[in-house]
Amino acid sequence: MEYVIEAENLTIMYDSVKAVEGLTFKLKKGETLLLLGPNGAGKTTLLRVLAGLHTNYQGKILVFGKSPSEVREKVAYVPQTFSLNFRVPLSVLDVVSMGGLYKKGLIHFNIPQEVIKRGLEILDFLGLKEIAKKSFRELSGGQKQRVIIARALMSNPELLLLDEPLSALDPKARIEATSTLSKIKEDMGITMIITTHDVNPLIEIGDKVMLIDRKLVAFGSPEEVLRDEIIGKVYGPASKAVRVGERLYCIIGDVHFRVR
Repeated sequence: MEYVIEAENLTIMYDSVKAVEGLTFKLKKGETLLLLGPNGAGKTTLLRVLAGLHTNYQGKILVFGKSPSEVREKVAYVPQTFSLNFRVPLSVLDVVSMGGLYKKGLIHFNIPQEVIKRGLEILDFLGLKEIAKKSFRELSGGQKQRVIIARALMSNPELLLLDEPLSALDPKARIEATSTLSKIKEDMGITMIITTHDVNPLIEIGDKVMLIDRKLVAFGSPEEVLRDEIIGKVYGPASKAVRVGERLYCIIGDVHFRVR
């Protein structure tokens, strides 16, 4: 059985403070993991370790059988916020092409034709080719998020890490971004880890759910994790999971989680 990620008693440190403690889990090739937990639970910290960007940890963590820092070329990380210099007039194709230049050590001038071709192919694959020449800064929030995901695909990653990709998006944009992630899963088979506060739009593509609150609370299928006695440990006794027919609804405050 091929595991993309193997973690055993993983404890992540910031200076002498334990940000995440004692995580043990495995993720198979092609699976999508939905990573849940309140603010400060350690979700982003875990993604940064998996991306090889944070190395202060104890215990075992293997990505493709090696330490994360050894396989960074196989991993693409999309942080919750991105920074672009909007004083520079960048087109959508320019932004996507950045993903093909970074790991080649090239600068963003005189983009090679093979990079441009690859960028157009990815935009076409995600249904964004018609906006390739538009100014990135003029796009809607949902379009910008999908373009940033397209940029991450330029390096042909085998593991895609996305930190709150649906945050700050309106309902229509969330649907569009979720459709993009679903297409990546179905047609490209890329292993993904997605952090989220609202699992509802993403649950259809989630093979596994992990709930953390500085420590591992639960890991398993959505049906195994999203239960009253488990979600209540993190979100309080008012959190409920209600099954209606073949669907499971989890209500956590004002956030509703639905499992097919």
